[in-house]
Amino acid sequence: MKVLQLIDTLDAGGAERMAVNIANAVNEEGVTSYLCATRRGGTLERELSSQVSFLMLGKKGKLDLVAFRRFFKWVKKEQITIIHAHSTSLMLAVLAKINKRNIKIVWHDHYGMSDALEERDSKLLKIVARYIDVTIAVNEKLTTWSREILGVKQTYFLENFASLSGDALKVTTLKGVEGKRVICLANLRPQKNHIELIEAFSKTQDNFQEWTLHLVGKSFEDDYSSELTTAIEIHNLSEKVFLYGSCNDIAHILEQSTIGVLASISEGLPVSLLEYGNSSLPVIVTSVGQCAAVVGNDGIVINNVREELSKELVKLFHCDQKERDQMGLRFRESVLKNYSKKAFMDKVLPIYKGLIS
Repeated sequence: MKVLQLIDTLDAGGAERMAVNIANAVNEEGVTSYLCATRRGGTLERELSSQVSFLMLGKKGKLDLVAFRRFFKWVKKEQITIIHAHSTSLMLAVLAKINKRNIKIVWHDHYGMSDALEERDSKLLKIVARYIDVTIAVNEKLTTWSREILGVKQTYFLENFASLSGDALKVTTLKGVEGKRVICLANLRPQKNHIELIEAFSKTQDNFQEWTLHLVGKSFEDDYSSELTTAIEIHNLSEKVFLYGSCNDIAHILEQSTIGVLASISEGLPVSLLEYGNSSLPVIVTSVGQCAAVVGNDGIVINNVREELSKELVKLFHCDQKERDQMGLRFRESVLKNYSKKAFMDKVLPIYKGLIS
């Protein structure tokens, strides 16, 4: 059995982290493991085990015939049996299967707008669905959608897992006062709802001026990034809210943080939430995607950022460090039990083996 993780880039995002995590974990199980970034590499390359064979394909555009031929030759040469395609890399996996019929395709659906599935464009997915052998979805809504809309019979919900063990870099130093830092790990996209997070944080500043907010995630230098910067200026928070861009040393960043927050309006199952858990942070999250199920009673789940977030932040600011630590430890125990690498591999390996048996 030879398993390839296929992903468009290795930028620091949730789907990309899972592709790297799975490639490493498959290798640790003694299975020959590969990873291909179809368009470009990125910051997550350094987290990929040296024992995982890596191809940076460098595909330019949707119809790069030279890249297609190179990929097909590589798949054939390496005798890859299963392509585990993440998100939009599915199309290249389907072309590879058409080129070499005995390849099995696992499609891993990380769709982040699972709370608005009625708006998802499914025309092309319906056409290629007959080439998909198995779908893995990151939450229950996506599992149902794949089964009912795409008609994929073998559809599984597998919980994401996070891995910070190999992240030994210590580069980023967070600003602000130690023990009074709120962290949000999320690339700067509208569905991550940073602007309402900033507005909610601003309401806490009259009585909790030592607390600071730290936003770690890739900026796409677009209108949303500009709106976010403007929101910081409007609320006079340039010395209280800090942007760091995409960072490699997540474990080190979380060690410096006090509270983890996600204010998203839609999610799948965010890896950043699991990273908060691995780092024993007390958390506040919105009830979207699989977030409420992950947190359970071991954190704070809200439905409306504008009405609830500032109040819940104030409650945690009022707590002493011991109370926050206890909440964070409870959350960590839950994440380690239910969202571990072992739990994921115990489910995915039988799926792989079933495809080639």
